[in-house]
Amino acid sequence: MVARRPSASRPPSDTRYDEIVARIRQGDGRVTGSRRVIIATLLGADAHVTAEDLAEQVHRQLPEVHLSTVYRTLDTLEDMGVVEHVHLGHGRAVYHLSGQRHLHLVCDSCATVVEVPDSVFAEAGAALSHRYGFTIHPHHFAVPGLCADCSAVAGARTRHR
Repeated sequence: MVARRPSASRPPSDTRYDEIVARIRQGDGRVTGSRRVIIATLLGADAHVTAEDLAEQVHRQLPEVHLSTVYRTLDTLEDMGVVEHVHLGHGRAVYHLSGQRHLHLVCDSCATVVEVPDSVFAEAGAALSHRYGFTIHPHHFAVPGLCADCSAVAGARTRHR
């Protein structure tokens, strides 16, 4: 069987790709064809992606890559600090590349995801630490609520009653 080379999926000028591959080599050292395609697909994703969506995209290039390989690769990349996963609600976890750390707000009405900087929770985190000795790690979950548009609609309905 001839192995397919996934190099076509790698953007030639993508330094982030090169950095990730170098980190893998420094870690466990295995940069397989499936890992290359998974990394390139993650880099090409617009935003948050589930493992299943990622696997579907990877299968277009390498149909033999199993979902378990995608999950193992995501776990490895998460352990290395390359990706993070977050639960945006009741569905599956989504993954995104690390970089500028941010938190997520999810609208209960329209499911819009708003990314906010870490500093938004700094004051609450400091208060919880001071009062209760508890340190929060808010990156793993999203805060539910209503986005500005849905809040405006809800407010308009309340005023017209």
